[in-house]
Amino acid sequence: MTAGFDLFMKEYHLTGSEKADGYSMDAFAGLSEQEKNVVFELLLKELPWSTKWLFVLDSQKAGFVARETEQELRNKDGEDVYMLQQQLVKFTGDLLYQQHMIDDYSIYRDKVRPLVIDAIDLTPNNQAKIEFFRQVILIEVNENALDRAARCLLDVVDFPQATDDDMVAYERLVGDLRSDNTRVKARALAEIEKYIG
Repeated sequence: MTAGFDLFMKEYHLTGSEKADGYSMDAFAGLSEQEKNVVFELLLKELPWSTKWLFVLDSQKAGFVARETEQELRNKDGEDVYMLQQQLVKFTGDLLYQQHMIDDYSIYRDKVRPLVIDAIDLTPNNQAKIEFFRQVILIEVNENALDRAARCLLDVVDFPQATDDDMVAYERLVGDLRSDNTRVKARALAEIEKYIG
């Protein structure tokens, strides 16, 4: 057995917060073909959390498995499918999975919604992403999700944050975007419009 395989097995059997830290790249270094097959099979048991590591191990095989699993999880209302979708966008560049994340947002429980927003924020910037953040800002009642969407929108449009004055304006806009007053939100969104290219 290689040192990489030994390390992988040690990390695979971790629990709690240590397990949540994920795997180290060293756990995949120098694996034999037989070890890669064993590791791949073990990672399949940890989907969707292990999607990134499947791609690190074998991107072609991972792409096939991840697409198939994404479809299965969406059909079962899988609450963690956004993790898999975000990794599919990252490793394949296929924006269909960004759209799936956007389309599925409304089915997530309140506690998961901020995580879905973060995952969407990690996908490429485009009009669909900007429009998604706008819609969340207009209709979301979950405070954490609303705050994340406001900050993500400002970041996506490259709202200036270089100076103290910029940061004051940034935080003011975040507050306005989180406001219960629809007019205040609309005014803030209009102010952001000039930053959208």
